[in-house]
Amino acid sequence: MVSNTEIVKDYERWFLTPVGMYVDEKEKELLINSMRFKRGERVLEIGCGTGRYIQYLTELELDVVGVEPVEDMAKKAIQKSTIKKEQIIIGPYEKIPVGDNSFENVIFMHSFAFALDKVQVIKEAYRIASKKIGIGFLNKHSLTTIFKVRERKDVYKDAMPLCGKELKTMVETALGEKKTSYTLEINYTLYLPVNIAHLFPFIDDFLERTNMPFGDFGMVVIKKIKKEN
Repeated sequence: MVSNTEIVKDYERWFLTPVGMYVDEKEKELLINSMRFKRGERVLEIGCGTGRYIQYLTELELDVVGVEPVEDMAKKAIQKSTIKKEQIIIGPYEKIPVGDNSFENVIFMHSFAFALDKVQVIKEAYRIASKKIGIGFLNKHSLTTIFKVRERKDVYKDAMPLCGKELKTMVETALGEKKTSYTLEINYTLYLPVNIAHLFPFIDDFLERTNMPFGDFGMVVIKKIKKEN
C-alpha cells in the first residue's frame, strides 16, 4: 500500500504529461464502456487514494463514496474542494461499514492489487454491489511491463502483478457457491507501450476491438444476474 505522499504527488503530476493524459483518458474510457453507469447511481470506489476517480465520477452525476485505508491519502482526498468529508470512509478493504446491496456499483481502479486478502475483498464487494463490480488492473502480460514507467513503478512496487486469468480464478474461488448468480467479462485497452501509445492512438483503437489479453490496463466486470420473482 502506498503511503509516501511524495511518490503519489509525482504520480499525479505524471497524469498531466502527454503520456499520462492519454493513459488516463483510455482507462476512464474503458471504465465507462465496461460498467455502463446510469446517471444518479451509487458507486463505491474501494481504494480511492487521493480521490481522482471520485472527482471524475461525481462530474458524471454519479453518487460516489470512496474507501481508503491509508489515512494520509484519505485526508488529501477530503482536502479537494469537490469532495465532501462524508464521501470518504477510512478503513480496510476487507470489512466496509455499509449495508448489503447498498451501492449499485463497486469499483477498484488499480487498488485491488494492494488488497491483502483478495478473495475476502471480492466477497465484500459482492455483498455491497446490487448490480456490478468492476476491477481495473494493470496487466502483467503487456508490453508496458517491459518498457517501465518510473512514476508508476514507484507507486505499484508493493502491488501484486495480475492478469485476467488469475483474477477470474480469484472470483471463482470467492463466489464459488454463487456461480449461477453472476456473469463475468474482461476487457482491455492500451496495447502499445504507454510511453509511445499516445503517438499512435489509432493502433490502440484497432487492437481494442480484438480484446486480446495483452492490453496494459484491464477491467474485470462481475454482473449480478437479476433474480426472477
